[in-house]
Amino acid sequence: MRCPLFTRLLLPILLPACTASAQPGDLLSVHFAGRFGQVEVGGPYAGVEFHGSRPLPSRISFYAPVANSIDVSTDYWKRGESRPMAAALRVNGGAPVELGKEGWAYTLSPHRVRFDETVSGIACTMTYEFCEDAPAMVYRLVFTNTTGASVALEAYTHLRITLRSCQTYARFDSARTEYDAGAGAALFRFDDRALGQAVCFVQNAGLRPSGWTTSGEELSIDDHGGSHWLRSPAELGKREFRGPGKGITVAAFVYRATLAPGDSIAIVQIIGSGDASRVANVIQKLPRTWRKEVGRYDLRVERLALSGTRFSSGDPSLDRSAAWARGILAANAHYIDGRIVPMPCPAEYNFFFTHDLLLTDLAAVQWDTGRVRRDLRFVAALAKDSIIPHAYYWRDSAFVTEYCTPDNWNHLWFVIATGSYLRHSGDGATARTLFPLVTKSISEVLRQRREDNLMYGYRPDWWDIGHVDGARAYLTILTIRALREYVALNVHLARSSTGVPARGSYLLELETIADSMQQALQTQLWNPRREYLMERIGREEDPHVFMGPVVAAVYGLLDDVHARRLVATAERELVDPRLGVRTVAPADFQTTDAIASYRLVGNEAGQPYYYINGGIWPHANAWYVMALARLGRANDALNFLRRTMSLDGVMASPCGHPAMFEYRCADTASSEYGTIDKPSFLWAGGFYLYALYRLFGVDEDEWNISLGGTAVPIDDSIGTDRGSGTGVPARGSSRIHPEVRFPLAFGTVKDVKLPGSATGARSLIADGKALHSIVLPMSARRARSLKAAPKPSRTPVVLAANTILEDVHAGPAAKTLSMDLSSFPGHAVVVKVAMRTPPARVTVAGKPVEWLAGPHAESGWNTITVRCRSTTGRDTLSIAY
Repeated sequence: MRCPLFTRLLLPILLPACTASAQPGDLLSVHFAGRFGQVEVGGPYAGVEFHGSRPLPSRISFYAPVANSIDVSTDYWKRGESRPMAAALRVNGGAPVELGKEGWAYTLSPHRVRFDETVSGIACTMTYEFCEDAPAMVYRLVFTNTTGASVALEAYTHLRITLRSCQTYARFDSARTEYDAGAGAALFRFDDRALGQAVCFVQNAGLRPSGWTTSGEELSIDDHGGSHWLRSPAELGKREFRGPGKGITVAAFVYRATLAPGDSIAIVQIIGSGDASRVANVIQKLPRTWRKEVGRYDLRVERLALSGTRFSSGDPSLDRSAAWARGILAANAHYIDGRIVPMPCPAEYNFFFTHDLLLTDLAAVQWDTGRVRRDLRFVAALAKDSIIPHAYYWRDSAFVTEYCTPDNWNHLWFVIATGSYLRHSGDGATARTLFPLVTKSISEVLRQRREDNLMYGYRPDWWDIGHVDGARAYLTILTIRALREYVALNVHLARSSTGVPARGSYLLELETIADSMQQALQTQLWNPRREYLMERIGREEDPHVFMGPVVAAVYGLLDDVHARRLVATAERELVDPRLGVRTVAPADFQTTDAIASYRLVGNEAGQPYYYINGGIWPHANAWYVMALARLGRANDALNFLRRTMSLDGVMASPCGHPAMFEYRCADTASSEYGTIDKPSFLWAGGFYLYALYRLFGVDEDEWNISLGGTAVPIDDSIGTDRGSGTGVPARGSSRIHPEVRFPLAFGTVKDVKLPGSATGARSLIADGKALHSIVLPMSARRARSLKAAPKPSRTPVVLAANTILEDVHAGPAAKTLSMDLSSFPGHAVVVKVAMRTPPARVTVAGKPVEWLAGPHAESGWNTITVRCRSTTGRDTLSIAY
């Protein structure tokens, strides 16, 4: 449903005050009265998708025994027109009033939703909740009499039981049906192997129906929610359609009750799908256990979202969004082939994609290494000949795995995620299990490296469509990072086991390749006129500006001048200040020439400013935020995060509603400008948290994790418009509460506290002991808490090291700072230290080495850079001052 024009124009002004609000004391609940936009919620075994804020789903997805969907749409881009479900109400024998054909207000959580409306003096609510272990969802329709007089109610519901298969999306309209009167359940048995021989059921666990039917012909059911009962109400014939055949199967019910003023009735329908051997037992138990099932699922999501130390900046908008994002990470997990694994959406995806898992875990590893360990082990379990999977899904008659080809970016993210996991967890056993797969991924991707030291791929920047060979900036950037991750991973594993996982000479070779690729990135792909890293189509330069090169600024692969120019170009060419960063400019991939050039399949890129053809995606926003922060534009980064990625910022934007989305329409000339697709997207939540941690000082390179304090100013001014009641940031505001707290995994999960800013470099303190470093040394792994010192340090402070920082020692009398470093023989060591005065002497293993003075760290401080070659892989660097 399109966002009304007046709403699109006035929404940034009106929304905070009148259409959306947080529920008091509930970080996982928000009320929205805008009556437009998508909603998507789900659980381990089912999910529902709503359009136009209508309370009846356009799609219901089941995941057991395999991923099938109830969906009667004919066009993916118009799937909101699907109406498999209907509801109606008669009051005192009057004409039926259809419910849910227009948008209702709703109260949303990451894992459940309740819609509210008043019809003919009857308060109506429709609630969708999900079971923890049973393969079902719970739909509740509650009517409350607010008329002041007794009323006779008659309610009607139907759900068209037509399934679409997982991979081909073929439609199956008919099933063998039966009605279990004792359990109050209509059962629908699909014998087709493509559907996993699923049995669907709709069970009444509240008010019992006075009539029912499973015959669609009896009611003339259509794909638009139409039914003969809505035109001519009558008692249903309690008929079972035996099928299968060409007939239509439906679960239709009529309910009757008389309500005194203020009284309520509740229709409770348990809707699910499972294999034949399990369903009979499930429907016998669920009338007694559904409340516990729903409660257990609620508790699990809330525990994963809210338990332990939460991200607390004092800014209600940032903090509520952090809790919401963790709720999305908890809720977006589905059953597949006997396991519950992360999935991108509650209802819209039937496939497992490795990409979604790995990108989300870039954030989750900050506080939940257990989740990341399970995820990486799942990927490893699907590997074949050490090649990791791209996707895993049910196809026709079996679960199948698609494996990554050499140009697949999953190889690169797998290496990066594994390295990050080991840094945060210290779990060498799991890393060693993954090591053969990581090694294989490195060898696979290097097949795409050409003589020019650039990476070549078939698909444009970050896309999984198109098939034309060319040098790719995005692949080159990720490969540089992955090669360095692999080198550091070898060294980390060598510390904790006998034998070095790879030869030192091979590691030097990989470092040389990474350095050459970094040089080629800037010398060969940099266009001085466009001031950007440009990709190629064949031998020609691609005229498009893609968002992927922004990652080069985040990873520090360009010098400061080129990084600033690149980000400025992205700001000029790609950034929509109200919504975020477009994927590409110009948005012309719908044209005949572009389709031919990139070998696209029709309009799979989308219309201009939709989907990946210039739409707004969350990862683009996150990388841009992190690039701004790295370049010292902390206020800009914070405000952009609030505006484009926080829950309140998204709600306050054009056509915005509560969402952490897959993409948004960026066409400013369209009435759909700002509309959201896939509003509960797994790695939108992940990337929000990833950017938030980076913005507040958590960083990591291939060797170490560092905690440099917040990138944004901290003082007593919260920086939000308290008058709005929603925590929406005030214009121009950028300051945060004087103490920021969050969990951080480094060996153990630590409670991190960041006090207000102070002039000069500050050390970290672990369990009361000064570390003389913002880089976390291995000696701090067992600490329970970390905080930044409230005052500048009197001793030098380690700022960065491209080796493993084992420990840092300060000599109280001799004024010497020493650090123990681990790398490998021949490695080019680079260490940066902040000092009040220049050093008197710098030595490595007792031998003097040269150092260079750099720009001032802060007022009154100097930065020095020490460079040397490691001879043994274990070095002690000492600085006398």
